[in-house]
Amino acid sequence: MNDPTENNELDQLISEYRGGTVSRRHFVKMAGSLGVGVAAAGSILAACGSDEAAAPATTAAPATTAAPATTAAPTTTAGPTRGGTLKEGYDLDFSKHDPITTNWYDPAFFAIYEALLTNDPDGNDNHQLATSFSKSADGMEYRFDIDPAGKFHSGKPADAAAVADFLTFFKATSFIATLAAPVASYESEGDQLVVKMNNPWVGALGPHKTGYFRVLCMDTWNEAGGMESTTYGTELADGTGPFTHEEFVPGSHVLVKRWDDYPGSNTEYFENKGAAHLDAIRWTFIPEASQRAVQLENGDIHTLKGPAPQDVSRLESNSDVTVYRFPEWSGYILTMNQDWDEYFGDVRVRAAIAHLIDREAMSDAVFFGDAVADYGPLPPTDKFYDPVVEEMITYDPAAAAALMTEAGWALNGDGIWEKDGTVLSFEFAVQAESINEAVATTASAMMREGGVDAKVNVVDRAVIFEKQATEGKGAAPMTLFYWLWPIPIDVLNLFVNSATIPFPNMSRANVPAIDAAMSAWTSAGTAEEGQAAQSAFQVAYCENVPYVPMVTRNAVFAKRNNVHGWQPTLWNLYPYYNDVWIEG
Repeated sequence: MNDPTENNELDQLISEYRGGTVSRRHFVKMAGSLGVGVAAAGSILAACGSDEAAAPATTAAPATTAAPATTAAPTTTAGPTRGGTLKEGYDLDFSKHDPITTNWYDPAFFAIYEALLTNDPDGNDNHQLATSFSKSADGMEYRFDIDPAGKFHSGKPADAAAVADFLTFFKATSFIATLAAPVASYESEGDQLVVKMNNPWVGALGPHKTGYFRVLCMDTWNEAGGMESTTYGTELADGTGPFTHEEFVPGSHVLVKRWDDYPGSNTEYFENKGAAHLDAIRWTFIPEASQRAVQLENGDIHTLKGPAPQDVSRLESNSDVTVYRFPEWSGYILTMNQDWDEYFGDVRVRAAIAHLIDREAMSDAVFFGDAVADYGPLPPTDKFYDPVVEEMITYDPAAAAALMTEAGWALNGDGIWEKDGTVLSFEFAVQAESINEAVATTASAMMREGGVDAKVNVVDRAVIFEKQATEGKGAAPMTLFYWLWPIPIDVLNLFVNSATIPFPNMSRANVPAIDAAMSAWTSAGTAEEGQAAQSAFQVAYCENVPYVPMVTRNAVFAKRNNVHGWQPTLWNLYPYYNDVWIEG
């Protein structure tokens, strides 16, 4: 910008922002009209400080000690009341309620199904479907006691044999079962589930607490058509949780109803061990982030996951609302499909793109500071995080240009890198949801400033998975992926291990050093071995750049204060609903 008039206008805009008369969003918009790119605008915002309430420092402590930040809620002397439908707003479209074949698990999984174990609010093991468990001294065997009187919603027995049948089939067929690769077998002996290991593994219990490992009735699943079923998870589901599947309408809502014959919970921290207080729960997909807080404030919904970042401080100041905010086990990443080898076959190109993302600016411009930069594969709050990654992948457009030149690319007349007739211009597919779209648009603008033309294509939830999973060049060259998983290293194994090509290894990464590090993780018998494996993985990831890590946002949940017993925690992706009741 050489026009002195524009310089004066920018200076005035900065002064207005500092004085509190201009919001972040307006600043970014007006700066753009003055020729200031998104990355540069974000850097200016970061230098000026925040006009919002300060976000919690998510890197101040390791995840093992972090606690959710909540606004104070009024106390009540009334006891739990029975009845009512809890209406919850949700920030994603829905995936079918089938742990075996789904590509994502949503909050309804925590109502319909139970896992062997779960985490309490402090991250400690709590029983769920299992009544107790033990581990052998050599770490080669786990035994879970299963109530022989347990039953599924259908009335069929949910005993040790039924649990073993599900887990055995799941391990043999589901792409997600790679998470339990060290498990040799699941067997039943009387009233016990016996898990035999290929090797001692420090991470053995983690995957078994997650949504995919929630136990369904194999008889019902097979009767519905098994792997070819078009009805299981959409028209019916058969779990052991306190609610039954009722409605599944993608793009709109899902509904579950209380199971009056629920045998009761074994989870220690639940206060209500019996049938649920609520009659039903209805989750509604709200694709426009700006509408989520409004619907909560208006009383259209009772609870909410994922308000727009700019609305969080307003919710926190509302005496009718309680806000829960803590570091999320997730990250936004750019996939770079190496089936499109003319674009991404050279690691120098992938590294150059990584250097074009100004993560701090993205946190500021898109998330209003309520996110942290990701320079490597793990979020910085994870206990295995190695800060060496911060020296390996940085925001450095000059380094990006040098790498592209070294790789034989040159900027053409349109300012886009070109080599041997191939122009670095390609489809960048992103799932339809306003925050996803904002992240993608911001990333695309940053790449375009560096000579990479990633053309944003907004598609619905079903299409995005097709564009990531289709083999060969039927898939999109680049997509935005937002992963959400309570044990980062395990889910990242799925994304980068050559054994999971073509999906969920969406970049088709085939890197011996990464595979070796993941093998070391799944054979790690101690925390020390686990740390060594995960550090090796993080270094190999940053050296080979199979994906471009960007930011980890904070998880934000909110509820109206007439809702009680609804407790989001750091250690479970979603709340449980056993204790939830609505006052009045």
